[in-house]
Amino acid sequence: MKRSLTVQCIVGLILGILAGTVLSRLEPTAVKPWLGAAESVIRAWTNALRLVVTPLVVAQLFVAIAPRAGKGDAAKLGVGIPVVFLGLLVFTMICALAATAGLLATPLVRHLSFTNLSTVGAGAQTATAAGQAGATSWLDDVIPPNLIAAAARPEAILGLMLFTLAFALAARRLAPELQHVLETAARAVRDTLFVLIGWLLLLGPVLLFALGFQSAVSSGFAVGQLLLWYIAIEIVVLLFCTAALYPLTVLGGRIRLGSFARSAFPAQVTAAATRSSIATVPVLLRESESRLGIPERISALVIPLGGAALKLSRAVSSPVKLLFLARVLGLSLSPAQLVVFGITTILLSPTTAGVPSVISGTRSLPAFVAVGIPPEYVILFGATTAILDVFLTVLNTTGYLSATVFVSRFFSPREAGAREAAAPAEP
Repeated sequence: MKRSLTVQCIVGLILGILAGTVLSRLEPTAVKPWLGAAESVIRAWTNALRLVVTPLVVAQLFVAIAPRAGKGDAAKLGVGIPVVFLGLLVFTMICALAATAGLLATPLVRHLSFTNLSTVGAGAQTATAAGQAGATSWLDDVIPPNLIAAAARPEAILGLMLFTLAFALAARRLAPELQHVLETAARAVRDTLFVLIGWLLLLGPVLLFALGFQSAVSSGFAVGQLLLWYIAIEIVVLLFCTAALYPLTVLGGRIRLGSFARSAFPAQVTAAATRSSIATVPVLLRESESRLGIPERISALVIPLGGAALKLSRAVSSPVKLLFLARVLGLSLSPAQLVVFGITTILLSPTTAGVPSVISGTRSLPAFVAVGIPPEYVILFGATTAILDVFLTVLNTTGYLSATVFVSRFFSPREAGAREAAAPAEP
C-alpha cells in the first residue's frame, strides 16, 4: 500500500509538471483559473497538516521521554546510550551541513534558482522579514511567555519542545499511576494524529499534482531539474556522511578498519535490499558479536534501541533540504537559525519511527517554516524520499553499529577489554 502510494505521488508530480508546462505554453489565457484551483488545494492541505503537526510533535516527544528508565543492564547504560546517540547525530549533522554548503558553492550548482516563481518570492520575503523580527526576540522564542500563543507561532517551536522536554522529565517524578495516565493520554493523542496524517497522505498524489502544476506554470521543466539536482546532492552527502562514520568509529572505538567494514557490509546489503533499517537488526547483532566481539548484553540493547530511536538519516536529509531550498529560494539563513533548526531536528529524530514515509518532511515542517521555508516546497522535495531511501537506510544501519562500538568502548570498559581480546585478528 505504501509503495503504491509512493508511485502515485511521483506520477502525480510528473503529471502536474507536464500539465503546467503544456498549458502555459499552448493556452496561457486558461492558466489563471487552474492555477487558482491548484493554490487552493495546496493551501487547504498545508493548513490541515499544520493543525496536526504541532500537537503530534509534543505528544511524540513526551511519549519518547516520559517513561522511567528500566532496571538492570538497561539502567546502567541509560546514560551512555543517549550520549552516544546524541554525539553521532551532532557529528552527522555537522558533516551534512559542511558537505552541502561545499557542494552548493561549486560553480556547477551555484546557478540554481527558484526565485522566478512569484508565490515563492512573496513567501520568501515574508519569511525573511519574520526571521529578522524573530532574531530580536530569540529569548521569547526559546522561553515563550505564553504556551498557547507559542504553539501558534512556527518560529517558537523550539521553546515549545523544550517545555515538553521539561514537562516529560518532571512527569517521571510523579507516582506511577499518575504517570501512567499522562503517558496513556499522550499515546492516544499521538496515535490519533497518526491516523489523521495517514488520511492527509492519501491525498498526496493530488497535492503533488497541484505543486507540480503551480511550479511548472512559471518555470516549466526547471522544477524537474531542481529535483534531480537535489537528489544528486543528497546522495553525495549521504555517501560522504556514511564514509565519515568509518574513521570516527575506528579512532574513537579503537577497532580495526577492516573489522568494522566487514561487520557493517552484510547489514548494509540488507539495508539496500529491504530499505528497512529494522530488518538489519538481526544481521547487526550477529556481526557485532561474532566479528567485533561485542558482548551480547550490549549489542542486544544498543542495536534494537538504535533501530527505534537513532535516525542519522534525519540529521542529513533535513539540513540538506534546508540549505538547498534556502539557496534556490534566495533566502539567507543566520547562524542562530541554523542552530535552532539543528536542535529541533535532533530532538525530533527519535520520533521518526512509526510515521508514514511516503512524503518526508511532515514531522519537521515546523522547523522549516520557522526559518522561512514555505511549507509547500518542503513537501514538494519530500517526494524524493522513495528514490533516496536506499542511501538513507544504509546510513542508519551503519550508525547502529558505530553506536554499539562506542557504548561498548566508553561505557562498559571490562567488556571492551574482552571484546578486544575476542576480536579476530586481521588476515
